[in-house]
Amino acid sequence: MRYLRQALAMMREEKLYSAMYICGTALAIAFTMLIAEVYYVKTADIAPEVNRNKTYYLEYLIQKNESNATMIYWDNFRDLFQKMQTPESVTAVMDYWSSNGYYIKLADGRHDKAVKPKVTEPGFFQFFQFRFTEGAPFTQDDFESGRRNVVITEEIREVLFGKEGKAVGSTLTYKYQEYRICGVVETPSVLTEACVADIYMPASADGLLRGWGAGYEGQSYKVYLSVPDGKREAFMQELKEVEARYNSMHTDKPVDMTTSIQTHYAKVWNELTNVFNTKSDNIIWYVLPGILLLLIVPALNLSGMVASRMERRLSEMAIRKAFGAKRRILLRQVVTENLMLTLIGGFVGLCLAWTALYGWRDWLFYTFSSNLDLYGVVPILKGEMFFGPAIFLIALLICTLLNVLAATLPAWLSLRKPIVESMMIKK
Repeated sequence: MRYLRQALAMMREEKLYSAMYICGTALAIAFTMLIAEVYYVKTADIAPEVNRNKTYYLEYLIQKNESNATMIYWDNFRDLFQKMQTPESVTAVMDYWSSNGYYIKLADGRHDKAVKPKVTEPGFFQFFQFRFTEGAPFTQDDFESGRRNVVITEEIREVLFGKEGKAVGSTLTYKYQEYRICGVVETPSVLTEACVADIYMPASADGLLRGWGAGYEGQSYKVYLSVPDGKREAFMQELKEVEARYNSMHTDKPVDMTTSIQTHYAKVWNELTNVFNTKSDNIIWYVLPGILLLLIVPALNLSGMVASRMERRLSEMAIRKAFGAKRRILLRQVVTENLMLTLIGGFVGLCLAWTALYGWRDWLFYTFSSNLDLYGVVPILKGEMFFGPAIFLIALLICTLLNVLAATLPAWLSLRKPIVESMMIKK
């Protein structure tokens, strides 16, 4: 407690030094946390994507010995992937992300609203954990019967029925067809790319794909699979068996599924390589130097500040040594003072990072994403997206170690000087 009281007294006496030290630490933490938080949002298990650490994506099939890709169709999903035993859950989705042609009719019957539909099947709502604020998802029976039951977001409900309006049981008009609303989910953030949409529609609904071919079996799908850690080897073995069955039916165009499939982390990593326009093996040499620069440069500046301050305090230290104070006691006081300033700076830096993340969220996520469509969209940021404890603690620990070293070295060198020499320097 004595060291803490002395540190607080020092902060009151040397306000300019303390403020500069805190600001230097805060900026280092803030910039580092800002980069880390962007990728925390993209990789952490955040609702509705609560199984990112177990998710595999199969968006197309690479043909063996060729660079061409084969699309995945509904019969592939139904006959091959949906019957796999090792995944906890499997689902298929089809996205329409064009800005033209997808509209719902508003309540006045005259105006339209552009929407982003996601075509899927009942397992989608087991794979992703949506929070239903009204109603429930369409069922397997609805799907097999081709009923036009759809799930909408709260944002769409508000557009159609107002903030207090009830949606379940009502209908909406999409591509000249009437669809019954069976459920309303909390509007997902565009940052949860795998599950975000405005309307979730069953692939079997009659008339859904008007103008897109002969029916949903002719459309291309993405397959998502959730695989527990302990079953990954068994999953890859089963995937090879699925591949063999597929190739036995398509001998003219055999595919390599193990090349096509990727984990969520691999997908984010590949996206990062696209942002920096480099190969995945080189990306670490783009990111790591920047992070180290953000941490080391402030530490060097702080080291110079500490050295200058220690020169001014040499006479004080000399007098205390003359009265019997040991060098380790004096060194511990200096380290405690700087540690307190570092912790305060870390907290300020975290607040700065949160503020910048919220204020610049559209620009930040667009800059660090190669395929995220944020044109005219401000991403929704929820509380769980703001704080990754592990990331903050690692950044703070590294910054603390650098700052403590920056403070300890000049203090240790100054305290090694003889008492007489220290007193003469003061003069």
